Amino acid sequence: MKVDNIIDRVVELKALHDKAIPDRDKFRRIINGGTEGIQALLGANAAMGSGDLPAPNLLLSALDRIAQKIGRVPNLEIPLSVNKDSVRAKDRRDKLERIIHAYDDHQDLHMQLPQIGRWLPGYGFVVWTIQTKYDPNGKPYPCAVLRDPYDCYPGYYGTAQQPEELGVIRRIPESDLVQMYPELKGYFNTKNKRKAPGGVPITGTASISSPDEERWESSRGGEVVVEYMNELGTHVVHVASRKIVDFVPNPLKSGPAFVVAKRFSFDALQGQFDQVIGLMSAMAKINIMSVIAMEDAVFTETNIVGELESGKYRKGRHSVNYLSPGTQVVKPVTNLPYQLFDQVSRLERHLRVVAGYPVQDDAISPNSFVTGRGLEELQSGVGQMVREYHTILTTALQELDYKRLEYDELVHGNVKRSISGVYRGSVFEESYKPDVDIKGAYKTIRKYGAMASFDEPQKIVTGLQLLQAGIIDKQTMQEEMDGLDNLQAINDRITKEKAERVLFDSLLAQAQQGNMQAMSALSSIYKSPKNMVDILENFFDQAQEEQEEQQAAAQAMMMQQQGGMPSVAQAFGGVGG
Repeated sequence: MKVDNIIDRVVELKALHDKAIPDRDKFRRIINGGTEGIQALLGANAAMGSGDLPAPNLLLSALDRIAQKIGRVPNLEIPLSVNKDSVRAKDRRDKLERIIHAYDDHQDLHMQLPQIGRWLPGYGFVVWTIQTKYDPNGKPYPCAVLRDPYDCYPGYYGTAQQPEELGVIRRIPESDLVQMYPELKGYFNTKNKRKAPGGVPITGTASISSPDEERWESSRGGEVVVEYMNELGTHVVHVASRKIVDFVPNPLKSGPAFVVAKRFSFDALQGQFDQVIGLMSAMAKINIMSVIAMEDAVFTETNIVGELESGKYRKGRHSVNYLSPGTQVVKPVTNLPYQLFDQVSRLERHLRVVAGYPVQDDAISPNSFVTGRGLEELQSGVGQMVREYHTILTTALQELDYKRLEYDELVHGNVKRSISGVYRGSVFEESYKPDVDIKGAYKTIRKYGAMASFDEPQKIVTGLQLLQAGIIDKQTMQEEMDGLDNLQAINDRITKEKAERVLFDSLLAQAQQGNMQAMSALSSIYKSPKNMVDILENFFDQAQEEQEEQQAAAQAMMMQQQGGMPSVAQAFGGVGG
């Protein structure tokens, strides 16, 4: 592709988002706060000396709460064919799961998901691009790089919710750009002596200007760089010099080397909070008016009816004013309209309904619901919303797994590398070779647990109820709990503690029956509790040896009585006779 063709196509992709760009920009400024956030809510002419809005930023709070519910890594499974349910197939499945877990670990997926939990509801979509990166040992691996959606412009999504094209427009500082693409050094050395060819207009929050205005309409500094990605590969263009500074062919047969997770909407790309920005703006205005009204009520003016002999009315302690006869000092009565506060509460309720942000997420009890049933009904809507986001993320991550495995096999197939980590509660360390161990097995299953949308207290209570009812097993409940990383080690310790408890109870019972050895062992435990395990082990090992000796002696006696074994006298009776 030629430079102009690439730029033209990125312009067209950006035009698809022209309606969403203003909302994207406004939402970003509101979330980031400060003077820009105030102006986004109240208008370009609004200004606050401190840059602080005298109103709660409910959009930021709502975004954080939803991110905390959805920003978790889902569980991973490799499907097994019905006809291949063998030990060998299971071993291969387990190895593939560990390979993908290593991918996730290298790209810090557990750190990406909290950010995705904010971008996906906020912007309506997120984007990963698949590239080659290198581990600490210098071995290449496929890495899914999370891109800032603010700079990304996907093409038509279609029914599969996966576009075939992606445009990225961003600014890169000159020094970084020269380091990335040394061939631009000559251009920057002479850029003040000549002008680059006229630009192609790209309208919006970030745009390439007209031919006579070679600048971005964006506040971000740096050089304009556009990326265009499709099934053929990735083109990178430095706009000012009109140079293709990089081209990476796409090795994948499954489509472009990127994955988009898009929020469900009617027929236009929308963030979850696009429809409540107006409510937030109205709340901010009413809050400002309330502050002004309260200040006026506290610091009311002073009206003098008559004449003031001194010519100036003094306020404060020890002040003296000389008034002519008949003069009155009047403080006007200020009635603070209570409707202001009622209107703010009403707007907040509307905002929470539209945004899916119930008050209990802020640990506030709703006045209209006082029963557990009422709280459950309020939470049910949030749960449905969370499950929809989980559907979006699991589908996108399955697509990401497919492309990473395919990329690894096709690009790095003969590279043997080592992987290690903790997966499913067990520590692993092994090596693999993509063209041997992957070999076309690209499909995965990502899914969240039944209690993924619950907070930790809810998980514990619900998990114990399900465990008691026999609906789930102990391991499933453990996998739902946060912080239980090494389940194998945890369960080993639990089993050991149970065994220690049984052995100690047995020792105690024997001591109570008068067993002197048991009483001695119990005394040793009393004197040195930290050595209890060793004392129990020695006691029961000795008891087992004594029991085995007694059993052997009893068996020998029985065989002797039955004539199965000669006695010592019989065996040696004929010797020397």
